[in-house]
Amino acid sequence: MAATKTAIRKNDKIKRMLPKKEKLREIVKVLLVITILSFALRWLIPTLTSVQFKTFVEKLGYFGPLVVIFYTIISHIFVPLAGTPGILLSIAVFGLHKTMFYIYTASMVSAAVNFYISRKFGRKWVTKLAGRKTMNEIDNFVEISGIKILILARIFGFSLFEVISYAAGLTNIEFKKYFTITLIFTLIPNIIFTYLFKNTDFTSGSNLIIWIATLIVTGLIFSFFIKTYIKKRKRD
Repeated sequence: MAATKTAIRKNDKIKRMLPKKEKLREIVKVLLVITILSFALRWLIPTLTSVQFKTFVEKLGYFGPLVVIFYTIISHIFVPLAGTPGILLSIAVFGLHKTMFYIYTASMVSAAVNFYISRKFGRKWVTKLAGRKTMNEIDNFVEISGIKILILARIFGFSLFEVISYAAGLTNIEFKKYFTITLIFTLIPNIIFTYLFKNTDFTSGSNLIIWIATLIVTGLIFSFFIKTYIKKRKRD
C-alpha cells in the first residue's frame, strides 16, 4: 500500500514537471531561432539591400511580388515549410507596406485552400501536409471551435494562421461565415503592425530581429491563452 502511494506521488510529480519542461523547450527554441536569425541577417541584409539585387528584382516586374505571394501560400499549405525567409526577403526588397499587402493577399488564398483541403479530404490529408505535431495543435482548435475563438485567433493567432485554417475545415462552420471572419479580422493585426513599424528601417538586421521577436512573443502569448482555455474546458 505504501509502495502504491509512493508511486502515485512520483507520477504526480512527473506530471507537474512535464509542462515546465515543455515551456523551457519552447523558450530555448525561440532564443535559438532569434540567435540564428541575428547571425544570418547580418550576412543577408547587405546583399538584399544592395543596388545590384534591387535592380535584379525590378527587372522581374510583377513576377517579384507574385513569387512572394506564391511562396507564402505554399508555406501555409505545407506547414513544415517556413514562411519567414520569404517575408524577410520581401520586406528588405519591397518594404513593409507592400509586404503586408502581399502577405494578406496570400493569407486569404491559403485560408480558402486549407479550409477546402480539410473539408474535402479530412484529417488524413491534413496530417500529410501539416505533419503529426501540427495535427495535435489543429485538434486542439477543433475541440474549442466557435465563432469567438475564430475571431480571437484571426486577431492574435497570426503565427498559427494555417493551423486555424485547417482546423476550421474540420468543424461544421459554413465557409461563407468562416471566410468573412478571416477576411475582416485578419486585417486588424495587419494594420496594427504596419502602423507600429511604419517608420522602422528594415535595412537594419537589428530592427528585423525586433519585428520577428514581436511576432513570436505575440504568438506565444496566444498559444498560452489557448492551452489554458483548453485545460479549463476539460476541467469543466
